[in-house]
Amino acid sequence: MAVTTLVLSVHSAPAETRSLLAYHYAQAALTLGHSISQVFFYQAGVLHGQRTVADPHGVTQAWQQLATQHGFELVLCATVVEQDYQLSPDALAAHYTLGGLTEFSSAAARADKIMQF
Repeated sequence: MAVTTLVLSVHSAPAETRSLLAYHYAQAALTLGHSISQVFFYQAGVLHGQRTVADPHGVTQAWQQLATQHGFELVLCATVVEQDYQLSPDALAAHYTLGGLTEFSSAAARADKIMQF
């Protein structure tokens, strides 16, 4: 089986089931030998990067562990973080970085598949 490079785009908040679905999809893809170059968090998805967040599934920390283990980026849309949620860089959890649609577009252009949750 050929290795597929994936970029995931997560638009749902950590408490939503789609967020958990995205995480389980990533786990399954990695287990099957595929690679993930970036997970881009957009809209309510940027809340994954908040240091203190309502997260009944524990998915925020799980993303951090998975990214560290497999070496992919966790990128929060900087515009949404700053303008929609007024989060300061101090409020962000470890392993999450700020980026923009340019970073997402570049990663998407290099990827074989893009999945949105």
